[in-house]
Amino acid sequence: MARSPSLRAMRSAADQQGDRPADYVVHGAGGIGCVVAGRLAGIGKAVTIIARGSHLEAMKANGLTLKGMTVARPDLVVLGHPDEALIGPDTVVILAMKTNDTAAALDDAGERYRHLPMMCFQNGVGNEEITSARGLNTYGTVVMVGGRILEPGVVVHTAGSTLMIGPWPRGMDELTERVVADLVAARMRASAHREVAVAKWGKLFRNLNNAYLALADLAVQQSIRYEEHRFFLADVQEEALDVLEAAGIELDLGERRTPREQIERLRGPGEWLQVEIPEDPDQLVRPSTWQDLHFARGQVEVDWFNGEIVRLAERMGRDAPLNRVVRDRCVDAAERRLPPGSETAASLRALVR
Repeated sequence: MARSPSLRAMRSAADQQGDRPADYVVHGAGGIGCVVAGRLAGIGKAVTIIARGSHLEAMKANGLTLKGMTVARPDLVVLGHPDEALIGPDTVVILAMKTNDTAAALDDAGERYRHLPMMCFQNGVGNEEITSARGLNTYGTVVMVGGRILEPGVVVHTAGSTLMIGPWPRGMDELTERVVADLVAARMRASAHREVAVAKWGKLFRNLNNAYLALADLAVQQSIRYEEHRFFLADVQEEALDVLEAAGIELDLGERRTPREQIERLRGPGEWLQVEIPEDPDQLVRPSTWQDLHFARGQVEVDWFNGEIVRLAERMGRDAPLNRVVRDRCVDAAERRLPPGSETAASLRALVR
């Protein structure tokens, strides 16, 4: 990938891009947004990234540095607002912010994105619902990519490169195939999915683990290696699956195992010594929810994961106590700026009533 000049940020957006409109605007510069933007820029696409805060200022000053599975200093246009971007009729917008921020970001963009395709490279199913409710041309994306901001301007790509894309809630079109082709050229494991809503419910099912990993201060490798954590995750997922099935919601995990089989696998006894825990802390796979607590950002996304299960259960006159407890405790930890590690499996189970 091309290296970005350190003085690039001193130039205007027009200077950075010339007269070439952006092929992609990546709105949201967290771990996933930066990895995707960097990969696309690496194959010569004109990529504009919309960022904020200290991360924005660092990238303006010194560009973006990618580490881990993607090592690059990509040539990107870095801006603070969509109004500054050079947008053309073929520009594709990739939303990569947390669900909590999606509505505000779209409000901020105003009419700027009105006639552009909006691809939700985000977890949960709420983003597509927010975007499509505004009459925008909405696409869902299942994101199986791990990344986090190490420090402002520096992002580590920790895991995965799988992306499944399709028009929301189902279907197929030429734009999907074009974007998939670009991502494959950028060495992402991208594919088109005709039932993307079903696939995104499957990803939401996986993301039910995020709140516990953040509360218990666990990397994914640690949560899988040790029995206590696997059993807790299995119970959370089983409770959710009962609710989803009762609501008639289909989910596709993209695996050979069914959801029930995945749950039973987690209940395998003992310590799984085959799961290696890297000595390098940068190689530990931690969900973005853990990062939110670690960096004391004041909010987490879990109401769009476990909270979806709780609300579905309530609409049917049921309860989902484990999902409710992990949601409530994680939201409380974020609001109180508590670091990861404030709870254990035992403490959370004790709160279930």
